Amino acid sequence: MNEDRFYLQAAHALSGCQLVEQQLKLYITEALSLARKCIDGKMPFKLNGDDYEDSSLERLIEAFKKLSCNEALSRDLVAFKKERNFLSHKAITHCLDYEGGLFDPAAEDMRARLQAISKEAGRLCEAIHLEANKFRGYLYFDPLPD
Repeated sequence: MNEDRFYLQAAHALSGCQLVEQQLKLYITEALSLARKCIDGKMPFKLNGDDYEDSSLERLIEAFKKLSCNEALSRDLVAFKKERNFLSHKAITHCLDYEGGLFDPAAEDMRARLQAISKEAGRLCEAIHLEANKFRGYLYFDPLPD
């Protein structure tokens, strides 16, 4: 496998992981905004999306699990986190030879895994977006009754 192509594919998979994190941050921000809208001064509510701006993927998933009833999506996110951690911490070094060059057989084997991570990242982004759509109307359009 061409070394540049391998690193580009790894970077593409990592970008998908970042998009999942961004989608989780947006979900959390909007969910907390809806909670604030519902509470509307009845009690102090100081949580907001900025609290999660620099959070790890694990912390974002834990917050999502507390703000969503979608157990299947939560399980998928936990499984995805394991793959993302492998990609972030081990995927490239797993494919290097003892001299630091790309070991082609390992890189070829990793190629399918990188493609799967990219595909799953896209699916998860869409699923998180659809999950947020379940409450976005209340947040942006509907006034809440007293």
